[in-house]
Amino acid sequence: MGRKQYWRMDELESARFRIYALEDGAIRAQALAFCLRIGLFDRLEEGALDSGEIGDAFDLSPRVVPSLLAFLASQGPIERGLDGRFGNTQAASVFLVRTSPRYVGGRGLLFQGFYDAIAHLPESLATGKPWTPAGQHDMFGGFGPEEQAWFAEGMFANAVHGARWLLEQVDFRSGRRLLDVGGSTGGYTLSILEAVPALQATIFDLPAVRDLAEQRIRASAASDRVSFVPGSFFTDPLPKGHDMLLLSSVLHDWGDGDCERILKRCFEALEPGGTVVVTEPMLREDYSGPDHPAASGLTMVVLGGENRMPNRICELLESAGFGACWQSEVGAQNSVVTGKKPG
Repeated sequence: MGRKQYWRMDELESARFRIYALEDGAIRAQALAFCLRIGLFDRLEEGALDSGEIGDAFDLSPRVVPSLLAFLASQGPIERGLDGRFGNTQAASVFLVRTSPRYVGGRGLLFQGFYDAIAHLPESLATGKPWTPAGQHDMFGGFGPEEQAWFAEGMFANAVHGARWLLEQVDFRSGRRLLDVGGSTGGYTLSILEAVPALQATIFDLPAVRDLAEQRIRASAASDRVSFVPGSFFTDPLPKGHDMLLLSSVLHDWGDGDCERILKRCFEALEPGGTVVVTEPMLREDYSGPDHPAASGLTMVVLGGENRMPNRICELLESAGFGACWQSEVGAQNSVVTGKKPG
């Protein structure tokens, strides 16, 4: 055991309020999701409003408006001008306005769909079991159209930001055809295709995602180089004829047994000599974080998955037949592990 760290009183006070933020995290997440759902940031992007106008615009009780606005202003998404009106900060304009190309609000709505599951986190931590016997299988199978839209929007937000970093780690110019397995609405694929004009791609995901994915594809400048194939990577054969295969935030959704099934199908579908790319939140080998992968790993606990360390991803790839495993440095959002199918 290391020596106990001693802090000055002001450091302890700061630590106390960080602990408070951990304790009331559910309240913070719910409040943000509420504001996203009613379109508060979209409305403020059109012009600043005073507290009364905000209450009237969204039919909010005068009793709740001060607390809601004080919370948002203290956390950074909105700010009060000298004229007393509230408007979006730059961060809200970029990340919380739905029409922004860098919008991440879908992730907040995504987690609102997980609240029933997250309520079971204490028992999942104690038992090591997901909230239902089938874990993720139950969750995805029970999604209705609105939940599917939340999930797809949240994954797209994650993917667009993750793709920028992934392109710095992996040279997709070496490939001809990319298969994005479990690619949702194409956040990764479309970003990669825009950066690599010679590449073609196929997105493979559940039929329920198809309409949402094809909307994104039609709006993309790379629409003529990508197609969507519906199916389940547990029950349906994966499309053939691809020399690169992407698994973005897929393996961490599932336990080891399901990962082995997924990777076996990926190995069979990939062309000889092809490259598999795994990108998702991963943990440092010394258990020091990073913050986002560590916190999202708790979500995986309750849903039946696991945020793994890069060495464990390599072991899973090698067990499926892949070789030449390569790892990126562990990243703040995602990390990358690649492998090669023998030629």
